[in-house]
Amino acid sequence: MPLATAPRPSRPALAPAVVLAALLAAIVGGLLHSAGQDPGHMHTHAQPLPQPPSQSLWASKKNPLNTYFAKLAWAWTTALFVAALPMRAAPLSLSAARHVASYALATLYWYLMTQWFFGPSLFDRVFVLTGGACQHAVDSAPLAASSQPACRAAGGWWSGGHDMSGHCFLLLHSALFLTEEVLGPLLLGRQPAGAEQTSSGSPMHAVRRRVVVAATLALVSIWAAMLFSTAAYFHGAKELASGAALGIAYWAAVYRVRQRHDTLAVRH
Repeated sequence: MPLATAPRPSRPALAPAVVLAALLAAIVGGLLHSAGQDPGHMHTHAQPLPQPPSQSLWASKKNPLNTYFAKLAWAWTTALFVAALPMRAAPLSLSAARHVASYALATLYWYLMTQWFFGPSLFDRVFVLTGGACQHAVDSAPLAASSQPACRAAGGWWSGGHDMSGHCFLLLHSALFLTEEVLGPLLLGRQPAGAEQTSSGSPMHAVRRRVVVAATLALVSIWAAMLFSTAAYFHGAKELASGAALGIAYWAAVYRVRQRHDTLAVRH
């Protein structure tokens, strides 16, 4: 009897790996750019490098791409997920419930990391635990602010601790979630084992599908540019690495484990 062989990874299954590689390449490219501009660029706080008066728009936090597409990344993620859901599963079906549960879990992960964790977010707690504080003048005592929003509201800035890159976390988390939940199923036809297949031959369905896929690809491209900017102007290598690790962690823990489980189920 011939030995059973493990199924080879399909081209759709490689989509998240391709997206992840492109986004990590953008981060590395930003670090290399910063090293070329300033070899000492390994700062440890969330303040941009000093720039000449004619600084690049990419070095400004007021960059429109940063303001409307990076900082609001999870809002865009939500919108595209909702737009894609009717094309993936019938309303009120078990498959739709599973997709919504995946979104809810990913949202909870984002919320605990960046917004609230029984008080300050986990990102803010790590910063304070590693010696960080809210500074409002160079030689003054730190302000009593336990979260970055509170510090900014008081006119200060984070200083002294390990400030994990929130952009790296958010943009990687969002991009990988959309690749699994939108790009994979709509662009490459990949569905998890046991998922319900929905299809429509109507021209309007095809148009909606193309619009959602194009919007997702455009958004991920913008996020790649913003990751380059973050690495080039706003964070050091350690901060980028920790933010990226947490951004990848949810995808690795949930989707890779699920894929392994589905593969084993098919073999048996």
